[in-house]
Amino acid sequence: MNLLVKYCVAALGLTLASSVLASGGSGPKVAEGVNYIPLEPALVVNYGGPGKARFIKAEISIRTETGEDAIEVTHHLPLIRDRLVSILSAQTEEAINSVEGKEYLRVYALAEINKALLKVEGHDVAEHDAKHGANEKNVGAKPTHEDAKQPEHHAEAAPAVPSIADIKPVKGPASDLYFNNFVVQK
Repeated sequence: MNLLVKYCVAALGLTLASSVLASGGSGPKVAEGVNYIPLEPALVVNYGGPGKARFIKAEISIRTETGEDAIEVTHHLPLIRDRLVSILSAQTEEAINSVEGKEYLRVYALAEINKALLKVEGHDVAEHDAKHGANEKNVGAKPTHEDAKQPEHHAEAAPAVPSIADIKPVKGPASDLYFNNFVVQK
């Protein structure tokens, strides 16, 4: 029995030592190639301005194409969470009540995250876009709700939702953003 206890303790010690050595103390382990990085815990924010309290709960993952990009995104998760809280809290009920509005929000958030990541790493966004061949169709264009107004001749026109075409793509470490779960409490 004593020999069995010694064997178990030794095996546990080797397991712990190998995991410490494997981690190298250099931060999170990421796979080379595509990675999906969940933002945990889920974001819960107020939205819609003054009045009745309304909440969005969003479970989000960010996709990266390389291990290096995954390390950069993981390192800057506090900055990413901050940007997402600002973006989500600025939403209107009209924008988040439609599939088009949620898709616009997803693409817009991805562009804003990449801008923030490039800026914090000391890159000029316009220069980086030119160097990496980002879409130059809407250079300097800021998406606004004004750009997407519905014609006023409709008696009950659908709420105005900006078009994804209004968003200037920004190539950066985050290649995509996914809403794993998106819950709105009105």
